Amino acid sequence: MDCIITAGGFPQPEEPLYAYTQGGSKAVLDMGGRTMLERVVDALQDSKYVEEIVVAGLGDDMGMSFKRPVHHLPDHGSLINNAIAAVDWLSENRPAAAEFIACSADVPMITGEMIDAFVEKQQPLDQGAYYILVSQEAMEARYPTSNRTFVKLKGVNVAGGDFMIMKFDIVHRNRKLWDMLANARKHAWKIAQGVGLKVLFKLLTRQLSIADIEETGLRLIGAPLKVVTDAPPEMAMDGDKPHQIDLLRAEIARLNG
Repeated sequence: MDCIITAGGFPQPEEPLYAYTQGGSKAVLDMGGRTMLERVVDALQDSKYVEEIVVAGLGDDMGMSFKRPVHHLPDHGSLINNAIAAVDWLSENRPAAAEFIACSADVPMITGEMIDAFVEKQQPLDQGAYYILVSQEAMEARYPTSNRTFVKLKGVNVAGGDFMIMKFDIVHRNRKLWDMLANARKHAWKIAQGVGLKVLFKLLTRQLSIADIEETGLRLIGAPLKVVTDAPPEMAMDGDKPHQIDLLRAEIARLNG
C-alpha cells in the first residue's frame, strides 16, 4: 500500500507557531535530532504494509534523509490540493493500487507497529474510507497536557486523527467535493449545504453520533465510511501549536532516555 504525506503548512507571522518556524514549514521542525517529517517517514517505512511514499508540500527533501527514496511534490496551496496532487501522482505512477494511506507530517509519535496494527484491524479493507476519531479520555490519558481541540458528539468528545485509508476511486469520483473543501474558508456555506441542516443541528445540540457521521460520509462520498475509535492517540497527537511542539519534543526526549 502506498502513502501520501501532506507536508505543507507554512505558519504566517500572525500565527503562534511562526516563532518556531520563522517562515519555514513546520514539517522540518527538529524533534530530537530528526525533523518531524523524518520521524513520520521513519514510522511509515518501518511498516510492512507501506511501499511508495509521496510527500506533498515541500518540493524536495530539504536536506533530510530517509531509509528508502521518497517522492516529493511542491506545495499546491492547501492541504486538500496537496493531497489531490499526491493522489494524482500515485494514480499515474502506481495504477494497480486500489487504496492508499493518507497521513500528515506532524504526528511524530507514530510507529511502524502502530501502522501495522491499524491496517490489520481494518482488513479486508472493504470500506471506502477509514477515518480516526480519538476520544478526549484516551487522548488525555496518554497526553494529559495535549490541549487538543475536541468536538462534542453524542456521549463523547473526540479529536480527529491524522491518519486514514481511502480508496483511490473515491477521490477520482468526488472532485467537486474536494474542490469545495479546498475552498472551505471562502465558501463555508457550501459545506453546510452539502452536509445538511439535520446533521449540523445534531452537531450543535451535541446529538451527532458516530453512526450519523458514517451515514453522512456514505452520502457524501458514495462509499462506506468507517469511523475508527480504537486507534492509538499518537495517530491524532499533532503539532499544531507551540505547546504541542514542546510536548512532542519532551516526550521524544523522555522515550530516548
